[in-house]
Amino acid sequence: MIRRAGCAGLVCGFLAAVLAPGQPLAGQRNFVSCPIVRDTKTVPCFLAEYEGELYFLGIQQDITSDFHPPQLKHQVLVEGRVVEGPRICGGIPLRPVSISVLKEVNLACNTLLPAEPGIEAPPASRGAGPSSRRLETVSAPREPLSGRQEFTVLYSFNDDYLEYAGNRTVTEATAYAKRIGASSVKVSGYRATTLLSSGDRLVEKAGLAEKRAQNIATILRGLGVAGVTLDWKSEPEPGDGQTDPSRRRVTVVVTP
Repeated sequence: MIRRAGCAGLVCGFLAAVLAPGQPLAGQRNFVSCPIVRDTKTVPCFLAEYEGELYFLGIQQDITSDFHPPQLKHQVLVEGRVVEGPRICGGIPLRPVSISVLKEVNLACNTLLPAEPGIEAPPASRGAGPSSRRLETVSAPREPLSGRQEFTVLYSFNDDYLEYAGNRTVTEATAYAKRIGASSVKVSGYRATTLLSSGDRLVEKAGLAEKRAQNIATILRGLGVAGVTLDWKSEPEPGDGQTDPSRRRVTVVVTP
């Protein structure tokens, strides 16, 4: 097991800003801002403002969507890359984009914009009517998994909540481990740093890597997976302003 480090300075807080200069990737936008809800004739759009410009984040969909809408009265960490092309809902599109709702309440984050002629939401990936089920798409069949496999569960910044995609990954790891009678299932937790476009850095809170790993190990054991071991890396992963969302993770390595 990786030894747990002590907690010191601002790293112990909800956000830790390291004032060393950074070099975010050109075209990348990583910032903390209040979300903005724009009404349309179909579904709400979600936007955020950074340095006087509006950016499109996504639209309201069901829980199976890759985009989870931010919450009013909370700031949001936006990490995304500018996409060339027309504006969507009045904002510059970011793709891929990662959205993390910050838990601290900010009553100033309460902006709702009315629907305007000519501003429409893009179509949602769901069927007609009130169903919460995603529109089924046909995907190419995959080869059955074999050998040593690594499954990665991703998280929002400073959070250990397991979202829909994470649940799906854990289910896949569970099914594979049981099918092959895995000799070992190693769960490893990490916390990370986000490099903002301003050059500041946000560091996830201490203890989060352990909590993430413990949660996933508990789920796997509860689902009947044998041979589960776990560790975690207490020191935060460095931020590069480009791949930071992929470092907020738990890995599950299944070995035959």
